[in-house]
Amino acid sequence: MASGGVLARKLKQQGIARSPLPDSEFVGQAFARQIEKVLRPLVKAPVGAMVIDARTVKVAEALQGVPVPAMLCLVSMEGAKGQGLLMIDGDLAYHLVDLMLGGDAGTAPMPIARTFTAIDMALCALAQTAVLGAIDEALAAAFGRPLDAPLQSAGQMQDIGQVRFAAPHVDVMVYSVALDIGSAARAGVLNLMLPLGMLDVVCASMQAKADQVPQGETADLWRVQMRRAATLAPVVLDAVLHTQRMSVDAALALKVGDIIEVPAAAVAEIQLVIDQRGGRRAQLAAGRLGAYRGAKVVKLDGPPDPRVGEHVRRALRRS
Repeated sequence: MASGGVLARKLKQQGIARSPLPDSEFVGQAFARQIEKVLRPLVKAPVGAMVIDARTVKVAEALQGVPVPAMLCLVSMEGAKGQGLLMIDGDLAYHLVDLMLGGDAGTAPMPIARTFTAIDMALCALAQTAVLGAIDEALAAAFGRPLDAPLQSAGQMQDIGQVRFAAPHVDVMVYSVALDIGSAARAGVLNLMLPLGMLDVVCASMQAKADQVPQGETADLWRVQMRRAATLAPVVLDAVLHTQRMSVDAALALKVGDIIEVPAAAVAEIQLVIDQRGGRRAQLAAGRLGAYRGAKVVKLDGPPDPRVGEHVRRALRRS
């Protein structure tokens, strides 16, 4: 065979298939929100999660960035031939174990690079199960119905050299999520790697359910899509550091160089508010001023007001 033949060139191609998910970005956002929800009761502290990467790559590339040691968990699903991989880096595993054993969320001790013990593995198994439940909920939100077969843990490891979950040339969807735990900003990263073949099974199952919907209920599918679009709509969220009350005369007399004192406690009492009709504002949550990766941020001190979420859910149900 000639070295420059058509077949030879095709065999050398390393194309990446597209994710079969209807909206990978929506799934990633829902995944991060669910992680915050499911990990909060385990660590007894506020949890912030942010998707830092969501892409389709080859298994070989996905495994290149996995540190040693890392808390690894094989992921399986009934009806799917391949397996996925959930990776919790050493720093995050250390913080999860420390907090689940009663550590202080207000301090951030230096993570220690060490081999994980049986107790570490058992405690992190709880977190891994919770994270897999979070991706189940995220996929269910994307498709508008729960999964027939949830993702499950198929075994734990801590050395990437022990992992054989898919061939190096297989395409996988990788969600990389950065976590920030507690008021002391304990940080770490987790990666969820799902082969596209596994996601194909999920999509096929959901499509089969959609085909079974009676003709008279087709409007329900439309409503699901509209709800999804509504949840992705941008919302302006204002962080109010301090509200100063003064008379009209005092406000009109303000000039350049005047000083308006801000209480020292204001940085720990920031209000996150959403504008409403009629010039009103609804407080979504409270937080404090902090720093993250060289930038000023507002960190939540507690979960958002459930009344606001319930109001939004009622509005979506009526739509």
